[in-house]
Amino acid sequence: MKKYFNAALLIFLINLTSYSQTEITLKGYVFDQHGKPLPNVRVNVYDSPINTVSLSDGGFFLKGLIPGKYQLLFAHHDYMPGMLEITVNEKSNKQIEISLSAKNPTLLKIKEEITVTAEADSVIDVRLPSHRTILFDNVVSRLGTSTLAETVEKTSGVTMVGKGGYSMAPAIRGLAEHKILLLVDGVRITSERRIGTSASFLNLNNIDSIEVNRGPYSVFYGSGAIGGIVNILTKSPHANSPFRGNFELGYNTVKKERSASLQFCGSHGKLGFMIAFNGKKADDYCSPTGIIEQSRYSDYDVMLKLTRETRNSQFYLTFLDYRGIDIGKPSPTAKFKPRWYPKEKNEIFNIGYKIQNRFHLDTLNASFFFYIPMLETQKENLTETFSVEKRNLAKIEGKNFGFKIRIRKDLNQNHNLNFGIDFFGRRDVNDENTEWRFDEYGRISKEIHETSLLEARRNNIGFYINDKIQISPSITINLGARYDYINTDNLTHSENERFSRSDQSIVAYVGSTFQLTSNLSLLANVGRSFRFPTISELFYTGLTGRGTIFGNSDLKPEKSVNLDLGLRYLHGKYYASIYAFSNSISNLIQKYSPSTEEEYYYRNLSQGRISGIEGEFCFWFIKNWEFSINFHHMVGKEKDTEEVLNYIPASRLTLGAKFSPGKFWMEPKINLTDSKKNPGPLEIEIDGYALLDIVLGYKLKAHIEFLAVGRNLFNQTYRFSADEKGVDAPGRGVVLKILCSF
Repeated sequence: MKKYFNAALLIFLINLTSYSQTEITLKGYVFDQHGKPLPNVRVNVYDSPINTVSLSDGGFFLKGLIPGKYQLLFAHHDYMPGMLEITVNEKSNKQIEISLSAKNPTLLKIKEEITVTAEADSVIDVRLPSHRTILFDNVVSRLGTSTLAETVEKTSGVTMVGKGGYSMAPAIRGLAEHKILLLVDGVRITSERRIGTSASFLNLNNIDSIEVNRGPYSVFYGSGAIGGIVNILTKSPHANSPFRGNFELGYNTVKKERSASLQFCGSHGKLGFMIAFNGKKADDYCSPTGIIEQSRYSDYDVMLKLTRETRNSQFYLTFLDYRGIDIGKPSPTAKFKPRWYPKEKNEIFNIGYKIQNRFHLDTLNASFFFYIPMLETQKENLTETFSVEKRNLAKIEGKNFGFKIRIRKDLNQNHNLNFGIDFFGRRDVNDENTEWRFDEYGRISKEIHETSLLEARRNNIGFYINDKIQISPSITINLGARYDYINTDNLTHSENERFSRSDQSIVAYVGSTFQLTSNLSLLANVGRSFRFPTISELFYTGLTGRGTIFGNSDLKPEKSVNLDLGLRYLHGKYYASIYAFSNSISNLIQKYSPSTEEEYYYRNLSQGRISGIEGEFCFWFIKNWEFSINFHHMVGKEKDTEEVLNYIPASRLTLGAKFSPGKFWMEPKINLTDSKKNPGPLEIEIDGYALLDIVLGYKLKAHIEFLAVGRNLFNQTYRFSADEKGVDAPGRGVVLKILCSF
């Protein structure tokens, strides 16, 4: 009996001891291989019923632990499993972190493009069933490029336009000159450059992702999206995330570009913060035929972001301050007629608030922004002894602002309704053109002041509604419509008289997705888009980076009808997509030059039509290898005259591969571009070319990475575009980078 009593007493004491031990709650975070929070990761305590799932910020809590050693298992269907051994005690309050690597990074990226809602302006899902390519930050950092236009140029259907150098602009499906809308975290970017918005002021280290959207998007964004949208999402901090830092140094041998970036991010409870500093400076680059004068540039920027996240709301604030200095404009006449931008300034302030599941609405988002740009353009005429004969300086500045209110309401599981109002305004748009003439002794002999923009302004208000209907498990229909009213005015030389004009437009679209099989889908849409002439196109007369431009106040708004048809196939071993499109633009606005005196004018063509085909393919048949192919072919002509339009790109095929066995990776890419034998009015014929680029990377430690990017390794002589004032692209060069995180 005593034996049984002692055993019972022992069991009681053991249980008493165990129950007296303090239960501990463990906090941790899960990230992907790029340091981004990873939600929906299953976290299990080995040989225990304790488990949980990571939240949207990657955070998780494990409750009910007692002091001891544990193995934590991490599982996600798109990532390699992870295991972490930890020791828990009563005094330990250290949070844990783990990073998971994607099973197949390229496949994961494509799945995200197709299935994840990309809130193009941090508001709603604006996807149409049309072609879209997303470049994430890890892809952007490995391209060895310096500007946004260079970064997106290798995607199908996209090219660069302009003379060359730092300020080239992206063109989508043969459309440029303000026909492509650029958004930075939902802020509409405007530019007084005639070729269109280059957004070269955006440092690539600040970018989280770039979305290239092809097709009609005027229903969501109004004027300017005839060709598509390049949407840039900058990096953001997250609530309850640990303090982190990144440091990067870079050098480009062909440009002698020196670059540096420093970034800090972290949080204090629900408040996340980030601050980034970036700068770069480059000399005139070398082409295979020699130095390209006026291709130098230098700039720096500071970006600050704040976010505050709760379960049903998010507050965000962004401030960006950019300064550009002596940004060159290369051209064949740069030696004796150099042009450059002595100063460029861009300031963006963006604030917004998003609420979910309140006021009987699924999402309510309101945002407001200020955007203040300034650009100086300088030109000099030099004598044979390089003394200044004439100097011109033009300065344009203004204030842009706007707000958006967007609402989403899910009527049922198959019926999604979006509607909203937005306003975009411009104020105090002014220019000043000054010309100085010098005598043979270098003294000013004459000074002339002119202005064409005087307190110019614009008001654009738009209303839209969009309905996404899931008719059946295999059929989705998108319907949308929008109304816009725009008023533009400018003071004439007689300051008592103001020239004013008003325009309005109604557009609509219908898009559909048919899931033919579990892997194959058919996409189709038809949509109308529009673009009102810019303030500069209407009123500005003066110096530009190309020549002297003359505005035309009688320009009519552009209107287009866009047809898109595509097939998309997603498999575990490969992905394929192919798209055909046709875009008819009435009253197409195009520059022309009636003489050889570097004078340019605007006019409306009766109708331009651009049609073509483009596609993307990816393959994963061999372990540690990825292969990709993209291509495009298109034609564009004016309907009445059959004349070729400007900016229609030559046919192109791009072949890529990636070998990543471990800490080392290699990415060769071959670009095959056909010759252009049918140039537009402001273009010339150019030869075809083949380019070889290669990326070599090595991860020395978890937080140190080395990168070497070989560009144009064949040292080909070629041009980025067929622009008649264009110059040769850079020759063979290497971009070296070291990236450190802490």
